[in-house]
Amino acid sequence: MSTACEGLKVIEVARGMAGDMVGMVLADNGAEVIKVEPPSRDPMRAVPGFLVWNRGKKSVVLDLKTPQGREKLERLVEGADLVVEDFKPGVADRMGIGYDRLSKVNPGIVYAAITGFGEKGPLRDLPGYEHLVAAKTGRMSSQAGFRDGPIFTPSPIASYGAAMLAIQALLAAVHARRQTGKGQRVHTSLLHALIAYDMSGFRRRGEGGAALPGGKVRGVMEMGFMTPVCKDGRYIQMCSRAPHLFRNWMRVMGLEEVYEDSAYHQMPDLFPSRAELERIMAHVDATMREKTMDEWLEIFLKEDVGGDPFLTPMEFMHHPQTVENGRVTQVEDPTVGLTTQIGPLANFSETPSNIDRPAPLLGQHTEEVLKTIGAANGVAARQPTNGGKPLKYPLEGVTVLDCAFFYAAPFGATLLAEMGARVIKVEPPTGDPTRRNANTPYLKTMQGKESVVLDLKTGEGRDLLYKLAAKADIFLHNFRPGVPQNLKIDYPTLSAVNPRLVYVYGSCFGSEGPWKFRPGFHSTPNALAGSGIVESGRDNPPKDRVFPDPAGALAVATAMMLGLQARERTGKGQYVETTMINSTGYALSHWSLQYDGKPEDPIPDQGQHGYHALHRLYDTSDGWLFLMCPEEAQWLALARGLGLAHLIEDPRFVTAEARAKNDDELATELQQALRKNSATAWEKSLVPSGVPAVRADGIDHHEFLTYDPQALENNVVVEDHLPDGEEFMRAANCTQFSDMETRVASPLPQGWATGAILRELGLSDGEVADLHEKGVTKALGHGLPG
Repeated sequence: MSTACEGLKVIEVARGMAGDMVGMVLADNGAEVIKVEPPSRDPMRAVPGFLVWNRGKKSVVLDLKTPQGREKLERLVEGADLVVEDFKPGVADRMGIGYDRLSKVNPGIVYAAITGFGEKGPLRDLPGYEHLVAAKTGRMSSQAGFRDGPIFTPSPIASYGAAMLAIQALLAAVHARRQTGKGQRVHTSLLHALIAYDMSGFRRRGEGGAALPGGKVRGVMEMGFMTPVCKDGRYIQMCSRAPHLFRNWMRVMGLEEVYEDSAYHQMPDLFPSRAELERIMAHVDATMREKTMDEWLEIFLKEDVGGDPFLTPMEFMHHPQTVENGRVTQVEDPTVGLTTQIGPLANFSETPSNIDRPAPLLGQHTEEVLKTIGAANGVAARQPTNGGKPLKYPLEGVTVLDCAFFYAAPFGATLLAEMGARVIKVEPPTGDPTRRNANTPYLKTMQGKESVVLDLKTGEGRDLLYKLAAKADIFLHNFRPGVPQNLKIDYPTLSAVNPRLVYVYGSCFGSEGPWKFRPGFHSTPNALAGSGIVESGRDNPPKDRVFPDPAGALAVATAMMLGLQARERTGKGQYVETTMINSTGYALSHWSLQYDGKPEDPIPDQGQHGYHALHRLYDTSDGWLFLMCPEEAQWLALARGLGLAHLIEDPRFVTAEARAKNDDELATELQQALRKNSATAWEKSLVPSGVPAVRADGIDHHEFLTYDPQALENNVVVEDHLPDGEEFMRAANCTQFSDMETRVASPLPQGWATGAILRELGLSDGEVADLHEKGVTKALGHGLPG
């Protein structure tokens, strides 16, 4: 069978997880990916995750510091479709391999640049290291941990996110190139990826926590996602966020009688008071200690209660839900032998991914690839299909039908809306349940979408959906298995309506396996894929982290673009499926990689400071400093900058191996020196000398993303207006295109576009009014107090 990216040729000049993962996903889906490495090798080869992120590629050694190396790269680009690079801003241009130069060599080239902090602003020249970005943007200072101060965040979510965003932008530009015949440059950054993880996306200036009427309090996050300990000392990650799941949980906890009082009917969203929330949580905590984890999980499975065990990344790879949904693969590697790796990002019914080749040896394909220079390259002719007419947006003309709920799937459609796709958001009369989270219509998942209310439990509602599906390119849902069949919106039904439809199921567990019917929210992959344990530090209880929701949405958007790419190449639609647990597994793909002799995986210390002395948080005289010095020159500059030059010749620290052996002693030396000055002063003195060191506290993560000059200069946020004219700040677009715009459209209330869309389908004013009167298209809302 063919693959989605068959026929695409990619030149990758990347030295980090984000750029490497772009090439990996494209190679998994049939692209020819040529990895260009310097003679000294990609430094990421020292990291086990390199074996995953570079599978299926060809390695070519070129010295791009020489004219001969650059000339060979240009000749490769002549016959390529895509270029991926992850240098700091301006470096590729100074080397003579930037877009301005390469687009002259090949006007059809689509060129992706991935930076750390964006291409503008005071932080643009800082190294784009995952944890440096997390520290400087306040992400570490905004995490709950087991001590005061900023908490080290090991999971490389920004790198994973930037990779997904870059793939989406590349494929959107390829889609546009089919029509215009022209390539362009696209850009994203680890900073832009972090805005995708900010699920609030809405902030008034001076916004405070407004009190709810009657003394009620919100409890959905605090209680719906508890991590109670069981009789055997093991923890369960609860995910009973939906009202029916929460009520089931209360029933098995012996608390269903509370529902006899109407004051409790809005749980878990709202509780009558703080005292009642704490009383119920205390009762649950005590009750959960009465049975073992396995006993509770058996009850939860039977009674439809959301709750999951905490697994390590290694355990996750052998869980039936991972294996039976085809999300694990084995690759024979020439350096370490048989490896077990995370499998395909998505399952495709007609163009399945093909993962059968290991990461290449250094320069393994240099001779083979360079021999093809000047020969017929097989790149498809780029005759514009629209006569070369300019497009305003890269996905102009693409229609997405979004029937998904909450964040992990709908935000994937939002990302396509930002690139110009028309997204019709289909909501039931009570609305997408995520509208309850903030009690406001101005939700991030609604940005740029046309909301239409359809009751799909009625024949009239389904008939209208079929009419919309007949004209759509992509259909998206995330219902549990069985629900689409009951609603008659399953793949066989909709593909009969529209054979070219790309039908995407953004699931949590997948459509196979023993847990396929279980409910899932962000907490599920946090527990199952291993992030709850990895994030918590050695020997600490596991923690709930919310990033799996955005991680799932990022994978959904990538899968939709891969499905669209396959459809445009083959002319056929297909069934596409992602899982939230697998998406989170991609972010943790370094930890889940398995082979005999693999070095011990990095896990933060119990104090959650970091990995080792040169990659961790330090307490200074005022504030916290994060430093990350993976290169020898950075270590030397650090020692001199701290007045510790004598340590350079100290036998305990003279080599990287010696420093690793004496890590605790080195951390003590550095800590004593750093306490002599403030974090801000150290940052000002160390950064100019080449030491990646930044203050890691002093700003809230949301405040940074909303108001910091770095975020503002890189258009990470945008100013918007409420209907009453009040200004507010919200997340902007995550990708940029050199020759086309991205759409900045406001989030609007439920059902605002219903009438216009029904008339577009040919209904008269009378028919529209009749459907509203029947309740088929009437927006009722969630019923919670505003």
